[in-house]
Amino acid sequence: MNRYFVVGSRTSKSLSPIIFNHWFGVYKILAKYSFVELVKKNFDKKISDLIKNKHTKGLNITIPHKTNIIKHLGGLDKHSKTIGAVNCVLINKTTKGFNTDWSGYKSLLSGLGIKKTNKILILGCGGASRAIYYSLLKRNHNNILVFNREKKIINLENNKIKTMNFNQIEKHLTKASLIINTTPTNPLTTKQCTLIRAETILSDIVYAPKNTKFLKRFNKNKKIYGIQMLINQASLCFKIWFGFRPEADNALIEKLERKIQ
Repeated sequence: MNRYFVVGSRTSKSLSPIIFNHWFGVYKILAKYSFVELVKKNFDKKISDLIKNKHTKGLNITIPHKTNIIKHLGGLDKHSKTIGAVNCVLINKTTKGFNTDWSGYKSLLSGLGIKKTNKILILGCGGASRAIYYSLLKRNHNNILVFNREKKIINLENNKIKTMNFNQIEKHLTKASLIINTTPTNPLTTKQCTLIRAETILSDIVYAPKNTKFLKRFNKNKKIYGIQMLINQASLCFKIWFGFRPEADNALIEKLERKIQ
């Protein structure tokens, strides 16, 4: 039986097995999806063994290995090469890496009324942050700021991104149309949270609980939930592996909602 895995440091809590095994059942695909937990010190040896296993046909890569995986791959699609992070691996005669995070998030922005010049703030600068920044560039947004605990310089599609420290964020919060949290916690102080307008759209990539430590601070704002991005990027991975996008039917949504409340 063909095997597919999500690989990361805390994947025993991942909802990806629920999503993909549901789709395998719906479309009568003889395969099994499960998780592998790897820390950085044993990643190289274990991932190599996993890729070489003749039954392994695909991987999803999550925190903290979206960059580490690249040296184990035979090639990259143009998006993952530009972003510098991989979240999907196709294992056939060769191993190729893809990034579906950016396009999975890009589709969530349609219809929100955010203009190209509106200020957008991204909190954190890991692999998911770079993918989301890339999705915003693809929509021609040109007023994007990235905040991080440590200052970093990131090169992305001919753009040199200089992150700012969170203690510099206050003057930008009141003018932001969209704030996207890519960290596992709420990096803003209580005072900083009070500066955010009710009209600002808030987004978090963490999907469980649905109302994260960040999102639950805001009762009046429109929200983009992490589970929406998870399903979108998963369906794009499925297409890479099987050639078509599956439907996120009501049965799947109900299964996931029970897990993230």
